[in-house]
Amino acid sequence: MAEIRGISCVAICAVLAWIEPASAQTTPAKPGPAKPASIPVDELPPIPEVVSDEDKIKSVTIVGATLAEEDVVLGASKREQSLGSVASAVTVVTRDRLRRFGYRTVAEAVSQVVGLYIVDDRNISRLGIRGVQLLGDRNTRILVLIDGSPINEPWQQGVDTTYALPIHIDDVARIEVIRGPVSSVYGTNAFLGIINIITLEADRADRAYVRTSIASHGSDLTMSGNAGFSAGSLNRQIRGFLSWREREGEAITIPEFGALPNTNPRVNADGLSAFNGSLVAHLDRLFVQVRAHSRERQLPGAPYDSKVGDRENRNLERQILGEIGYTTELSNEVTLTGRAYVDRYKFEGNLSYAPFPDFRAVGDAFWYGAEVRSLLNLSRHVPRIRRLTVTAGAATEFTRTESRSFEVGSEANAVTVDRDFNIQGLYTEVDLAPASWISFTGGVRFDINSIFENKVSPRGALFLTKDRRYGAKFLYAQGFRNPSVFEAFYKDERRFTPTCAPQCADIGTTLSPEQITSFEAVLWGRPLPGLKVRLSSWHWRMEKIIEETRVFDPTLLTEVLQFGNVFVGLTSQGAEFEASYRDTRGWLGFASAAVAFVRRGDERANNAPVFTGTVGGSTPLIYERFHLSTEAAVISRRRNTRLGTTIATTVDPYVGWNAVVYVPNYKGFDFTLGMRNILGIREQVPTENDYDRKDPEARILTIPGPGREVFVRVGYRL
Repeated sequence: MAEIRGISCVAICAVLAWIEPASAQTTPAKPGPAKPASIPVDELPPIPEVVSDEDKIKSVTIVGATLAEEDVVLGASKREQSLGSVASAVTVVTRDRLRRFGYRTVAEAVSQVVGLYIVDDRNISRLGIRGVQLLGDRNTRILVLIDGSPINEPWQQGVDTTYALPIHIDDVARIEVIRGPVSSVYGTNAFLGIINIITLEADRADRAYVRTSIASHGSDLTMSGNAGFSAGSLNRQIRGFLSWREREGEAITIPEFGALPNTNPRVNADGLSAFNGSLVAHLDRLFVQVRAHSRERQLPGAPYDSKVGDRENRNLERQILGEIGYTTELSNEVTLTGRAYVDRYKFEGNLSYAPFPDFRAVGDAFWYGAEVRSLLNLSRHVPRIRRLTVTAGAATEFTRTESRSFEVGSEANAVTVDRDFNIQGLYTEVDLAPASWISFTGGVRFDINSIFENKVSPRGALFLTKDRRYGAKFLYAQGFRNPSVFEAFYKDERRFTPTCAPQCADIGTTLSPEQITSFEAVLWGRPLPGLKVRLSSWHWRMEKIIEETRVFDPTLLTEVLQFGNVFVGLTSQGAEFEASYRDTRGWLGFASAAVAFVRRGDERANNAPVFTGTVGGSTPLIYERFHLSTEAAVISRRRNTRLGTTIATTVDPYVGWNAVVYVPNYKGFDFTLGMRNILGIREQVPTENDYDRKDPEARILTIPGPGREVFVRVGYRL
């Protein structure tokens, strides 16, 4: 992270030199050895001109730092790269944009990124990328990182992007959204993309702050608050935060419940309770972090035929992680980084069947591991080569999991499944630039898994640039996702059975890893100062996708749920365009559109919108007091049929329109007044977990998405 701040300083100095050439009044710099920048200065964007010396220094410093931040990517290769030389399609959501548009969660922020869309089923926010969002998926095909540390847990592999994260949006410096497989660096789960959340360093954060918020969904009130602190300098610092959120729950109507006997379609079992916290420290080259979260969520959709409207239908998730890392420069050409981590996750799902006994499923995972990687800069040793760097690393991880399922009151008869496994990975990537206008990247990773298949994941890219203002990228990558322990081994002798039953204890699993192959072409440019545009065209081919199906269990004499590989290929192809603008006066804007055609064999895929688009803008400080920001997102019609059913449910197009007034500083206070989903149009989305209920030919049960919401945040900063 220290290197990023150094890059920002280099960019600012370069911009100042570009705007104001050296003159007799300029004090010459003292001679001395120059520290090479991780990203060449000439790859950073030009900054708009300003009109006065006073405004010049102030505006160039702010905008230069912001634009440099927008053009630096860490998550795509575990090292600093510019957007023009990273082997993926990437969008960066900066801290300035997070604050101005009033985003309160990572999900709200990334929902405005090109090609992405959120399906909020009042359990978790399920993320779709380029038309791919498989029914029931808990974001298992997207790798979420916080400061480079993976958050996906190994039992379900799921991750929420709202309140079940050990992060608060006020602790975020920027979010990198990386589309496409990156298994060549990260291995499993980096299947459809990566969300890399980078936190604020102490030199940019407030010494201390406290904020509280109130929000209204109709008659439902949500209360939340958070507090944080930071102390020290860039290289020696300590920082932390605590946050909480309580939601009573909104009353919603699910028409399908009206067809059930003695059932009221009006449901108010929609509450939420969440806590998050972290403590992070830097001591020169040493990095330590501890993060934790707890979230309890009621389930208004009554999954697995549980009692409708019972507030005891709920999921509880807890996670705590600890990590320590160290970076050292062995020489001017060699940098070595190591990290070790330990993580614990626990899931408890409670379903009410009153007057029958409640049913509970518990998933527990504990894992630890270590990674060592090196960055070699060999540019000086190879004549006539502008840049030659090699990244190499090795990682190992050991995991213990346990699943227990039982009727409440009969814990002694619980069905228990223990499964331990380990993973080892070796990876390398070479970045070669023989000239200023052309460069190459090639990498590969080999993963060894003790219970699943070993996998090799390659990646390659060709980059062409012209005058550092325009360029093209041609990208190729392969990726994979291993089955989760839940998918491969979970059983409860009531609803789920594994694919290999009853031989699982002896042979492991018959599930195979999912596979993806990606081809992409990207054109990018900076036609005007402050304006950036990008046009991409992609083709994804996905095979052996794992989905939930129904099978007949001869022991139970009924149909049960089972996960299996679907051997009909899934493809996504299309094009996307995005543009962003920022100038020294404070104007900020963005617009995007994506067209994706997703097919399963010869049929249109489920839950796959053809079109998604966003547009947004934010003013400079009005009367030197507040920003006014507004944005809109469009998701086209989606078919929500379940594989093997004959009756389809179609979700109408959805338009979300938000507006925010943001006062960044008034005598130490900051204020945010916002309204989300101003049009009040609710998209109908599939309920959590249970799509077919008992009848596989029945209509899929849907639930209203979030409606209109008004919220106010007030904070005080030291």
